[in-house]
Amino acid sequence: MVKRVRSNHVSKFFRHTFEHKLARKAISASLTLLVMGFGLLSTLLASETQATEVALISQPGSQQLITQTTLDKPLDGRLAQGFHGWHRGIDILDPVGTPIEPIADGVVSEVSLGRLGWGNTVVIDHGNGLQSRYAHMKEVRVIEGEQLTKDQVLGTVGMTGWTTGPHLHLEIYQNGRAIDPATILPAFASPDYRIAQGK
Repeated sequence: MVKRVRSNHVSKFFRHTFEHKLARKAISASLTLLVMGFGLLSTLLASETQATEVALISQPGSQQLITQTTLDKPLDGRLAQGFHGWHRGIDILDPVGTPIEPIADGVVSEVSLGRLGWGNTVVIDHGNGLQSRYAHMKEVRVIEGEQLTKDQVLGTVGMTGWTTGPHLHLEIYQNGRAIDPATILPAFASPDYRIAQGK
């Protein structure tokens, strides 16, 4: 004779709660608000932004000198969120499917699909300690080890990973140190998120 074990009332409550469609939506909305809250908190807590020398980005180990004037914007979108606190890059708004180009010539050092947080992401090594990361992409059109020029398309804007809307998250590193992309790239459109959203 098989003895039946009664399920715990607490586990039954949680199982019914999480199986309910409205509860799942409420939990999803709460997590989104929590992530956005952390972004706002980091803005308030960030007392200073890391500075960088804009004239010389990379000390040349070869013949090529990478400077502010040799870098390009990856796309012509609007700056939605800047570099601060725990946000080690900038967010550039553009519709899903907008082509993304590298900021400079380089070699693809990493391609990650579905990576937690960043979603589909590409990292490019530009040489002399300079690297750039492109995250939340819809499509990735490059492979690791591929040599790129700055006019090639490496992928498209998407909404993969942790994101509340279509945008490109761009990070730039000099010798492993995160630097503010907005200080070394040509000027972006208005940094006001409401203007960018047409509000």
